[in-house]
Amino acid sequence: VVDILSKQITEILPLGFKDFSLQGNEIDPSNRDDRLELRSVPAFGMYQPDAIAYYSVNGQDFIVTANEGDGREYEGNPGFVEVFRVGDDEIVLDAEAFPDFETLQLDENLGRLEVTNTLGDTDGDGDFDELYAFGARSISIWSGQGQLVFDSGNQLAAIALERTPEAFNGGVGNVDSRSDDAGPEPEAVSVQQIGDRQILFVGLERNSQVMVFDITNPSFPEFVQL
Repeated sequence: VVDILSKQITEILPLGFKDFSLQGNEIDPSNRDDRLELRSVPAFGMYQPDAIAYYSVNGQDFIVTANEGDGREYEGNPGFVEVFRVGDDEIVLDAEAFPDFETLQLDENLGRLEVTNTLGDTDGDGDFDELYAFGARSISIWSGQGQLVFDSGNQLAAIALERTPEAFNGGVGNVDSRSDDAGPEPEAVSVQQIGDRQILFVGLERNSQVMVFDITNPSFPEFVQL
């Protein structure tokens, strides 16, 4: 939150994380499982907006985010890389938190999922007790105070899978290729008032698709078309 008149940052509103193990938040975490399906996985997604849009309803402020996500990789001396796959040797899973860690780290399970190495070691013993992937694979609506009003859960991927399986998580000719990264890759959001309705256009980068939602009621958006 920025006070423009005083040119001061007055507050930081962390957006938090999304639990991919919960019903309605399922993802396809692998591009090497020979399956197009959404499933619950023991991992979290970081709410990392790419595009952000603003709109107002009855005098109340709302923020719309396209939660694509991205890892940090800096060249230089020293450089910095936080992007690893669950199956990489650098990612050691805690045997108590993940008793099936050997199975989880197979490519057809979670092995291909990209995660950060900067989060997840909750007890500081050098292994990962939790897994944090980049992005939330969704769109969200937040209040002007940063509270989550709505998240689309797995809706973007589910709609694409149902209606255009040939373009699922990667686009035509590259189907499933981005399941290990950002899934449907919600990249762009734009809100337009059409008549008395607030209409949201969501650009899915690799799918080469636009999804349309009626967000006149921020708590209960309605899917319109793909």
